[in-house]
Amino acid sequence: MMLALSVVELKLLLRKKLTAFSAIVVPLALVAMTLFGKPPPNAAEWANVLSSQFMLLLALSVFMVSLMVFTARRQSLVLKRLRTSALSDGQILLGVLGPVMVVGLAQSAAYFAACLLADAPAPANPLLVVFGVLLGVVVATALGVATACLSRSVEATQITSVPVVMAGVAGIFLSGMASPALAAVGVAMPLMGPADLVAKGWSSAGAMVGDVPVVPLDIASAVLWLAVAGVVFSRLFRWEPRR
Repeated sequence: MMLALSVVELKLLLRKKLTAFSAIVVPLALVAMTLFGKPPPNAAEWANVLSSQFMLLLALSVFMVSLMVFTARRQSLVLKRLRTSALSDGQILLGVLGPVMVVGLAQSAAYFAACLLADAPAPANPLLVVFGVLLGVVVATALGVATACLSRSVEATQITSVPVVMAGVAGIFLSGMASPALAAVGVAMPLMGPADLVAKGWSSAGAMVGDVPVVPLDIASAVLWLAVAGVVFSRLFRWEPRR
């Protein structure tokens, strides 16, 4: 039954204009930028491109789609009606959000394939890349659900999404700063931890930020935002529409 719910959600996701735009057009735009733009000259520059564009993929697609989908299902009483079915609460949440995460993984695979076609070097540490992608999709989805708890309507998500997206964009610029303190702040921004994990797994460049190893810092950033999302969800989540 949960699988049937996921199939229905996937069809609805691609049928609605706003979610279809975020799920299809945004990743295609990033792929086009990679294929037709000037390729970075070395592995370190590729790491910068991967970090920034993967963060944008997470923010503008996975985060935005999960935010809009969850808000729409709550406001239209779909979540409340599903609670009268045989599905548990966890199965309902997974059935609604599972397709978003699967689409996010497919988008990531397409983007990285485009990078390879654009002559990107092969990943130096493929397992770290895979871990970063999985962690990124989970964090982006969790932040989307948490932000949905603050959104009264799908239209309102265009406003409530701004802090997360802007903080992530700020993280792109800060993480490239020469100052170790500013770089650490950049990595701590939403979605930058997983994005930086992917970049480091791809190029193995920049193993330290100051005296702090990058990988533990990236994971700590992701765990921090998962915890923030969990606190918001536990305190503000409602099965019924927000008034």
